[in-house]
Amino acid sequence: MLFLVLLLIVFLLGLWIGFWIRRKYPPAQATPPPPKDPGCPPPQIEDSYTPAQLAPALSLQLVGTPADGSQPPPTPPSGPVIWVDQGDEVLVHLESTQVRLQNGCLLVSVDLETDQTGRQPLVMAFSVSDGADGAGLIATTDDLPRGNGFLAARWGHVLQSAMWASMLNMSKQHAFERQQAPNGISIANGMLNFHAGEPAVAMVSAAVQS
Repeated sequence: MLFLVLLLIVFLLGLWIGFWIRRKYPPAQATPPPPKDPGCPPPQIEDSYTPAQLAPALSLQLVGTPADGSQPPPTPPSGPVIWVDQGDEVLVHLESTQVRLQNGCLLVSVDLETDQTGRQPLVMAFSVSDGADGAGLIATTDDLPRGNGFLAARWGHVLQSAMWASMLNMSKQHAFERQQAPNGISIANGMLNFHAGEPAVAMVSAAVQS
């Protein structure tokens, strides 16, 4: 019996000593591992687009900047936007943007709406490089988009300029994300392609007169 009592006392004493040591010398906290490097974010502008992929990408570019000079909203609007030019207004239905690619030609249709015309589509045709002719960031287009005459006459040039500016902005962003320079936009194999690389340098030779 005495042996059991002594054993219990030793056991309790050991527990107390262990508790005292843990309080006086707490175990070292493990150093958390450093956060993982997230790396570079994925590019927002792809190298190539099908017509179905390009249409929503262009519609986002067509939002424009607020008339009061404020910053654009962080998320694009889900519905149409109002463009203002020299006091005139037009409703641009971004969700209506459609794209076709054929024979080196980019066809883009966007619905515009005014009180006088109602909602009507305007179709723009841009002839761009095939990737082998060195045309780079140059395109040709008709004098005015196809569609309602009143809309085309008043808003055709505005829409064409906005659309091509959107294409150039995508090309610049594509190159910037790759830390390169925009070199061209082309259509090949049913895809619209953005090209980036080293900046193009024009060599100018000077004639030396003796």
